[in-house]
Amino acid sequence: MLVLQFILAFGVMLFLHEFGHFIVSKAFGIEVEEFGFGMPPRICKLFTWKGTVFTLNLLPFGAFVKPKGEFEDPSDNSLRAAPAWQQILVLLAGPAMNFLTAVVLFTITIFQVGAPDPSIVILDKVEAGSPAEIAGMKAGDQIIRIGDTDITHYDMVSETVQKHLDEETPIQVKRNGDIYDLSVTPLSNPPEGRGAMGVVITYAVHDITLPQAVKAGFQDMAYMTESYLTGLGQIITGKVQMGVESIVGPVGMYSYFSEAAEIDEERTAAIEEHRAEMEKAGVSSEIRTASNSNGAWTSRLTFFGLISVALGVTNLFPIPALDGGRILFLLPDLLFKKKIPLKVETAFNGVCMAVLMVLMIAIMFKDVFMLAR
Repeated sequence: MLVLQFILAFGVMLFLHEFGHFIVSKAFGIEVEEFGFGMPPRICKLFTWKGTVFTLNLLPFGAFVKPKGEFEDPSDNSLRAAPAWQQILVLLAGPAMNFLTAVVLFTITIFQVGAPDPSIVILDKVEAGSPAEIAGMKAGDQIIRIGDTDITHYDMVSETVQKHLDEETPIQVKRNGDIYDLSVTPLSNPPEGRGAMGVVITYAVHDITLPQAVKAGFQDMAYMTESYLTGLGQIITGKVQMGVESIVGPVGMYSYFSEAAEIDEERTAAIEEHRAEMEKAGVSSEIRTASNSNGAWTSRLTFFGLISVALGVTNLFPIPALDGGRILFLLPDLLFKKKIPLKVETAFNGVCMAVLMVLMIAIMFKDVFMLAR
């Protein structure tokens, strides 16, 4: 089931890239001879729509479009007959669709999870036999004050508790709308794996409007794009060393996807456990936190958002056979009305495509080998 999820989602991302090329070609009146679901060899024709043959192909990853006259001399309604600026927009449409896909995925995740509010600190868990439990604190309590310090930010709790180690300290919490004044004695030498009070804290999460989520989705996409480019720059300049094991193909990506799915499942189970503890403690979940908010697919959606960004950026690299490389060949025509000879462009694209295919096959074999070890 997980493998099917990965194949479908990865295929959809590649399909949307090609769909971007398709819709912009159609908008400029450029004929598209074929739109293939999956990669060749062809299995069968599905249907024909406005002169485009839609086909089903054997390899279940992505899709492809074949504009008329893509690698031929210009003819009526062909890609090469279109002005250079239109051809560039057709090529940019694929990566643009990848970036838009990332925005949608990040928006869905942010809309589900909500906006964090670190000013409201909540007890996520109270360990059995801990100073907090002895004091009468319960999961779901909001920490209002510790000693003489009003708690107005998540980061204040640990700092404040450290000032009151091994001394009985007043603590004020809010539970089900009521205020409780308790006393707790934080330990300077707590059991291993526990904090001084024996609690796990979190912060409130507020619902976010769809326009706010969309804005945050664009911001996340821009940040991830910048981070990706920064990482590539560090690798190119030698500031960061990257071994062969760091280069992954579809098999390697699936292993990361499965880890993301496992995190989602663990998070869902933790949410259910947290809700059960809250019920048992008699505390209502009136304040939404990261521990009781929705978003079972959060990690998986974020993962594919990152992959979408990577696909968009990578396709813009000025390498022949990629969208960015083909745009590079169009710049002399756009700027100086000087076309690069078709034979030269075709030769460069053919050689680079062959190299990319060999590289992809090598990465696939490396993935399988590493998986088998």
